[in-house]
Amino acid sequence: MGGPSLLFDLHTDPPIEGMRFALDRAADNVSDFSTLLEGFGDIFKGHMRQQFGSEGAWGAGGWAELSPAYDIWKRENYPGRPIGVLSGALRSSMTGGSGYDEKIGHDEASYGMSAGSAAAPYGKYFAGGGRGPARPVVKWGSAQSRDYQKFAHEWLHQALAIGAGKFHGTVGGEVHAVPSVLGTF
Repeated sequence: MGGPSLLFDLHTDPPIEGMRFALDRAADNVSDFSTLLEGFGDIFKGHMRQQFGSEGAWGAGGWAELSPAYDIWKRENYPGRPIGVLSGALRSSMTGGSGYDEKIGHDEASYGMSAGSAAAPYGKYFAGGGRGPARPVVKWGSAQSRDYQKFAHEWLHQALAIGAGKFHGTVGGEVHAVPSVLGTF
C-alpha cells in the first residue's frame, strides 16, 4: 500500500508549522475539491474571528501587550479597542470583510488579506515587521488543525458515499454549509 491518496498542505506567508495532514481515502476518484476548499474558507474566517476576539489567546497564546506609551495613546484616542484593532481594517481583512481575498479553484485555494488591502502595512508591522514585538495573526496548534482535518474527513466520506449533493458539517461548534456538487466521479 502506498502513501496517502490525498494530501493537504497549508502554505502561509509568513509560514506556520503544524498544518499538514493527509487523508488515506480513495480520493483519486474526486477531481473537484472546490466545495471542500469553500468550507476551509469558512473555517479560516471563523478561526480568525476567534483569534481577534481573544486578542490572540485562542491560537497564538496571546498577543504581546502594547508598549506603555502606545497603550495610553490608544486608550485616549480609541477607547475600548482591543489589541489588533485600531481602525478595524486588519481584522476585517482577515475575517471576510473589506480587504479580504479568497480564491477557490478545483484543487487549490487561498484565504486572507488581499495584496492591495489598506491594512497590509499595519498587518506586516503587527506580525513582527516593525520595531515592536511579533503578534502573529495566523497561528494555531493541533486543536485548530483538527477542525480542517475533521471537516475534510466528513466531506470526503460524504463525497464518496453520495457522489454529489449538499454537505452540512459541524466543525468547532460552527455549522458549515458547502453547496452543490461535492466532486466529479
